[in-house]
Amino acid sequence: MNKAKPWCKIEIKDGIKVKIDQEDRERVQEHSWRVQRSVKHGKPRVVTSILNKTGSYRTMTLGQFLLKPRKKGLQVFPRRYQTSLDYRKANLIVCDMKQRQIMLPKRKSKNATSIYKGVSYIKAKNTWRARIEYGGKQIYIGDFDSESKAALAYNRTAKKYYGDIAYTNPINRKIIDRNK
Repeated sequence: MNKAKPWCKIEIKDGIKVKIDQEDRERVQEHSWRVQRSVKHGKPRVVTSILNKTGSYRTMTLGQFLLKPRKKGLQVFPRRYQTSLDYRKANLIVCDMKQRQIMLPKRKSKNATSIYKGVSYIKAKNTWRARIEYGGKQIYIGDFDSESKAALAYNRTAKKYYGDIAYTNPINRKIIDRNK
């Protein structure tokens, strides 16, 4: 017996495909969706304009539309940064901006000594140091003989302190574009 997939891809404006749960297909297709890129980082998000009770239009992301966060200040984000537009509920998380910072990858900096979040090179010791911020304080994890070992130590510690929402460094794994 051939079981149907619990998710599907829908086509939005400009032929772009978005992955959603099968159960949301009808409701999502009642609206016209488009991809909007953030001004600062150029990251794509899927949005629509919805008519309010007051008669004005409000731009709403597909994540907000699907999960409908009730509390003010909460937003919906994908769990991991990736190139595909994956709006399945299992890939979305409702959080505030402070929680969101925990899930973000390392910021690009020309002065950075490591490509990994929470890792820096200590020239005087010729080692790689792993640290994490928790509760507003820097926590020393340890010094390591390789950048990847320090990144793995950061990953373990991030999961310990932040659980499922922790960003983990992509070590020895490729980010796959599933849109292709």
